[in-house]
Amino acid sequence: MTYLLVKTLHLLAAMAFVGTLFFQVLILAPAGRRLDASVRGPMSQALGQQARRVIHVIAIVLYGAGLTLAWRYRGVLADPFASHFATLLSLKILLAVLIIGHYAALIFLRRGQHIGERGMHLINVSLLVHAVLLVICAKSMFVL
Repeated sequence: MTYLLVKTLHLLAAMAFVGTLFFQVLILAPAGRRLDASVRGPMSQALGQQARRVIHVIAIVLYGAGLTLAWRYRGVLADPFASHFATLLSLKILLAVLIIGHYAALIFLRRGQHIGERGMHLINVSLLVHAVLLVICAKSMFVL
């Protein structure tokens, strides 16, 4: 029962995470470009603050559940090339670490005010691509 609960939390958090990125990259950014700068600035700031609040909680649930699930497969992870499952799980973990790296870079760049709207968009696109690849790995792990 505990495994099912953790797996469900992981899946729900993954849906929220990827859905947020999808919304930001494919809906919000294109719509925002059509707005006047006087409207776009305050809207981007307000939405960004709210998204950060929500995504932090989602990330904690997602990565916490992910670590809990990965612990169950620690023996498999000892030899990442022993099976398709082990290779895909290892790749999934690598992609998750890269996503954390994106967020660390984003925090650093935002604090130093070294990133503009275009840079933020490019990081969000890269995050979405990494997240989609991660989901493909996750699905493939139990199929191949």
